[in-house]
Amino acid sequence: MAIAFSSSHVHQGLITESKPRTEKKAAKKSAITTFVSDFIEDIQQKPLQDAKFAKHDMFREHINLMSISYFALIVVLIAASLPILAYVVQY
Repeated sequence: MAIAFSSSHVHQGLITESKPRTEKKAAKKSAITTFVSDFIEDIQQKPLQDAKFAKHDMFREHINLMSISYFALIVVLIAASLPILAYVVQY
């Protein structure tokens, strides 16, 4: 069988807040107001460029970096195979 607890009667000694708890609440309110004001400021700012162009630029930069990496890998493999090729050509 379920028992229902109600908070209709609260002892007066439990109602008073301690000083550290009040300071925590003030710090939390300050953090929330700072977050909200920064959020509103960020919303009001105009981005440097549209998101679709930024994504396109990121994709293009990624492709460029990948092509440079593959080219460097091919050059290193060719350079590493030259001594082996010179050894094989002797026979």
